[in-house]
Amino acid sequence: VKAALELYAAPEWRETGLSRWTEATLAHLQAAEPGSDHQLAWARAFAATARTPQQLDLLAALLEGRETIEGLAVDTELRWAFVQRLAAAGVYDESEIAAELERDRTAAGERHAATARAARPTEAAKAEAWASVVEDDKLANAVQEAVIAGFVQPDQRELLASYTEKYFASIKRVAETRSHEMIQQIVVGLYPTLQVSQETLDATDAWIAEHRPVPALRRLVTESRAGVERALRAQAADAAAAV
Repeated sequence: VKAALELYAAPEWRETGLSRWTEATLAHLQAAEPGSDHQLAWARAFAATARTPQQLDLLAALLEGRETIEGLAVDTELRWAFVQRLAAAGVYDESEIAAELERDRTAAGERHAATARAARPTEAAKAEAWASVVEDDKLANAVQEAVIAGFVQPDQRELLASYTEKYFASIKRVAETRSHEMIQQIVVGLYPTLQVSQETLDATDAWIAEHRPVPALRRLVTESRAGVERALRAQAADAAAAV
């Protein structure tokens, strides 16, 4: 539901839809059988989309033990889901992320922290994440994947808009210097999927025409382009249905 609202709903209705979905996830979380898989699933769904100050404060309160929900075990993985959302919303910054990493000094904790850092809604955080993935090649595969996951935040379309041009300026060099897995992570993961517009399609077509990429790279880019084309049609249909 969240992905459909973020990509396929008419832009002018998107926030309304996401707000209603978030309210529904919280209601289901509070009504779920304590300790059940359903309760955990709704907790994760709520964490992924919490947006109002009150909802974000609830996430922080659950992390800090100021609030509890009967039967909900806020374990290490769920804690990181909360931390990552709070970071993406600008509530948590480096100090809170570092403190959570102190609680979970594992390889998984390092990956979760990398996602949270890249998710922060600041130009500096995005530039740091981009440089670590695209301009450098020292990240391990799993950490690179985690950084990309944090970098791409649907709530941050405007902040990410300038990276469309940077993406097309970089991917040919990336494809010539990285391993197959790294190439796929970067080319697919950083494609401007959230920039659902004809301009994104045109930029893609212009890049293909100019660079004539090898078949493997062309396939990755054209498949990503197809996702934007599909989302553009869906948004138009949704807008028309609302008239």
